[in-house]
Amino acid sequence: MKTLHPRYRQAAESQRGAALLLAFLVLIVIIAIVYQIYTVTQSDARITRNEITRSQMDLALASVMLQVNEDLAEDGRAALASEGDGAGGGDGAVPPGGAPDPAAGGGAPAGEPGEPPRNPDTVDSMMDAWYTPQSTNFEDIQIRILIRDENSKYNILNMLNEDEEIAAEAFDIVVRILDKARGDTDYDIDSSEAEQMATAMRDHMLDRTSSDIPRPVMLTSNAEDEDKALPLSFAEFRALEVFSPIHFEDFFDSSDTRIHGIQSFLTIYTSPAVGTEEIGEGLPEGSGGFAVNLNTAPLAVLSSLTESREISYRLWDEILEYRNMEEEPEELEDEEGVEEVEPEPSLDEYGDEILPKQIFDSLDELEEVFEFKGMLDPEKNQVREHLQVTSDVFEVILAARITTASDAEERLEFESRREQEEYFRSGRHLVRIARTVVWRRQAEDDIIMTPLVPWEIIDNAPLQVLDYPDEED
Repeated sequence: MKTLHPRYRQAAESQRGAALLLAFLVLIVIIAIVYQIYTVTQSDARITRNEITRSQMDLALASVMLQVNEDLAEDGRAALASEGDGAGGGDGAVPPGGAPDPAAGGGAPAGEPGEPPRNPDTVDSMMDAWYTPQSTNFEDIQIRILIRDENSKYNILNMLNEDEEIAAEAFDIVVRILDKARGDTDYDIDSSEAEQMATAMRDHMLDRTSSDIPRPVMLTSNAEDEDKALPLSFAEFRALEVFSPIHFEDFFDSSDTRIHGIQSFLTIYTSPAVGTEEIGEGLPEGSGGFAVNLNTAPLAVLSSLTESREISYRLWDEILEYRNMEEEPEELEDEEGVEEVEPEPSLDEYGDEILPKQIFDSLDELEEVFEFKGMLDPEKNQVREHLQVTSDVFEVILAARITTASDAEERLEFESRREQEEYFRSGRHLVRIARTVVWRRQAEDDIIMTPLVPWEIIDNAPLQVLDYPDEED
């Protein structure tokens, strides 16, 4: 038998174990490929679950939005029915430089000062069901509903009035509102900064060709006057150099003080109109957005409507105090005598009773305010021309939160508004916030809800503006 040459025998010994090593390397490659496939599959599954969850939240938000629109429409229909019963009312708003506008409902007064409310359905106030935030559930999706009437805010489009005197007055009002919006907090806007902001907003609308924000081409664009352009959204002012994102955010500061974005006090949406250049018969017109709702406007807005040297600040304090006083029982006379009827209390989102508060049924009821009663007629007219008692444009904010596995056992009962608001604003939860602005208008014998701002997703949930936050929080 032949034997291998020593040289070949050494070569065979040096290759011993190579097959095992090769098999091991192939196994590693296979494991890497399988892991990559697993990772991609898991990622696709997570993306799909997230898309399904987002779609579920959007569908829930859309469903609640439809219900909110219907509720606002029903509130308007109740006002129509009340007016049809022969009740007086109306907002009593007086356009600048003129008599009460019959189209705006400022005709017959609701009654003599001092009388109990006869028809609260014709008035929009903090006692309306839409004003109180509510919560609802869609299986594991929790939704919080917050509605703010834009008529509680001042319309900056008044700075574009063709009457230079009225435009200058509106500019001063906007400056004062910005100055008072955040009070004496660490985020206060001083008077000089407020004037710069108001100037920037006005210049952006009057001199659009030199603005950093491109002007969109629209059917309503005027080729003969390219300098003027109305903003499509209040958020458009975010891009102006004088503003920073924090000016548009709502949050609690280090001392638990409510800080509101400037859009909680200013608006561009309260002067809607439909129709052509010549308003057709039966087509409603906007009220112009000059007046604010006396029943819902925050103190920073009310106290800025007039100069403090002309109208005492005490008037606005007393107005806030009046509309937060408990409503007295209504006296009804029948065959057996006079019977006192207690107003029915409603419930807030925590299940607690909301004590019925007094409502300005008309501007005539301002005579119940001590400071107003002692004013001269010219001063009273100056106050009245900035006020009304109805609202027709509403901002609807829905915050949807879905329960995740990590917080499924978390307590869902809240003891305060602050705790509830922080819960829906916390980044620890899966939250989706939707916003829209709708116009409630009358067309013939029915109420129509017209969207002014389409359904959109926002990243910051607004806080409700309270008359007395220290007491109610």
